[in-house]
Amino acid sequence: MAPRLTIVTPSFQQAAFIERTIRSVLDQEYPDLEYLIVDGGSTDGSVEIIERYADRIAWWVSEPDDGQTDALNKALRRATGDIVAYINSDDYYLPGAFQTAVDALQRTSALWAVGASRFVDADGNTTEIWRPELPLSRSRAGMAAGPWGVPQASTFWRRECFDRYGLFREDMHYVFDTEYGLRLAFAGHLPALIDAELAVRVVHPEAKSWDTTPFEREAAAMEREYRARLTPRERALYAVERPFAHGVVAARRLVGRA
Repeated sequence: MAPRLTIVTPSFQQAAFIERTIRSVLDQEYPDLEYLIVDGGSTDGSVEIIERYADRIAWWVSEPDDGQTDALNKALRRATGDIVAYINSDDYYLPGAFQTAVDALQRTSALWAVGASRFVDADGNTTEIWRPELPLSRSRAGMAAGPWGVPQASTFWRRECFDRYGLFREDMHYVFDTEYGLRLAFAGHLPALIDAELAVRVVHPEAKSWDTTPFEREAAAMEREYRARLTPRERALYAVERPFAHGVVAARRLVGRA
């Protein structure tokens, strides 16, 4: 039997995109799918779109919340899937993504798996392909120095991750997915990598990620926090590895641009 898969979509005022997101989930025709949508009280027609698919959605709500992480955790507390993922309401999955991710997890003992994500502009033109890679260094100092991250939209976790290591941090609003990956990596759990593209990230002026300033600010705070967890010896290694790690990360991003 196929493992149960829970997909969560957090959303707020994304009527222009959310139907494509919903269809990309439902059209996978995965045999045991639990789809949860958490809308933050949209008034732009999003609710009417969600209602059209209500008979195929396990649970949905539209009410004010405290942001994306609050919305995600609200759904994760209800999730019953063996495997869990989330897709934002302006992004979408590519055909076959679910089976590819599930197969990857079933072939390995890894607690999570990550595929590639395609980035497109508002007109659908590909601007970048982000393929996941393992950290340059497997040491805690090396992982904190990056900081290391993977494509969120193409990430799938076993439910065990959330049971053992908690939910997303609600005091973070921009790089909480990166923090969660670091949390797992610090605990010794690196992901199984999938070369295939599983999802599409749409980069547009209304997207939360359009302005990178708050992401950079929160990422810097996260890096300081993880550095503080290092031993004195690890901090010395961190000081050596950080300039190299940041340079490699920047170079990889340039190479990924189409």
